[in-house]
Amino acid sequence: MSKEERYEPLLRKIDSWIWYQEHMPKSDYKSEPQVHDAFRSAHDLDCVLLDGDLNADTIFSLWLPLRFTLKSIHGYAGLRSLGNINQKYLFLKALRQAYGTEHFETLFPLDDERILALLTLFELGQTRANVMRLPNRQMQARGMAPYYDYVPYFLYECFASGAFSTYFGSDDELVTWIHQEALTMFFKQGEIKPSTLRDLSESGSIQCGIPSERHILDYLQNYIACLQERSEKLNANAHGG
Repeated sequence: MSKEERYEPLLRKIDSWIWYQEHMPKSDYKSEPQVHDAFRSAHDLDCVLLDGDLNADTIFSLWLPLRFTLKSIHGYAGLRSLGNINQKYLFLKALRQAYGTEHFETLFPLDDERILALLTLFELGQTRANVMRLPNRQMQARGMAPYYDYVPYFLYECFASGAFSTYFGSDDELVTWIHQEALTMFFKQGEIKPSTLRDLSESGSIQCGIPSERHILDYLQNYIACLQERSEKLNANAHGG
């Protein structure tokens, strides 16, 4: 595989992030909800992969693995030439402009296992395997503090008394939805209960989706394994398996 082909999933996603930010409606959502919803339905990859369904939601945000991986390799000091990594749009613009230069290849060395895993995750992360259909759009609050799209924490809060439990009539209803959405791989041995949720970040806590420096590769590989398994389940379901 050529260097260009290896970087393609990453560049494709960076370009989509930048395009969306530059073309999205500039008005406040509350003033023009229909305009914002129509734009998202037509252009957000999650929605596109579910035929425009606004209840679509990304399972694994790719921005966080990108940030964590770059920081683990270069530290904040090594990334300052691109600006502030906490300013997503400006950082992505600088990153895109660096492509084709030695600097970009230094940032994403292809002899580093973490970068190879990140690129694999970016490929899988832009497929149907990385999209679920939420029962209610209000549950997209899972992307904000303190959940930050970390799936084990989100699912934990879907069980009885959790922050998202009100969107399900009971834990039995939640379990049915988990099976429908092919999310069983987030539980050990497929036993669906809070105590069997997998610690994908290897942080030691279901509530913490931030991996330590030494667990970055494990974290990426865990995400990849989940998406690979989910892709297989979705394909089997589509063919009556």
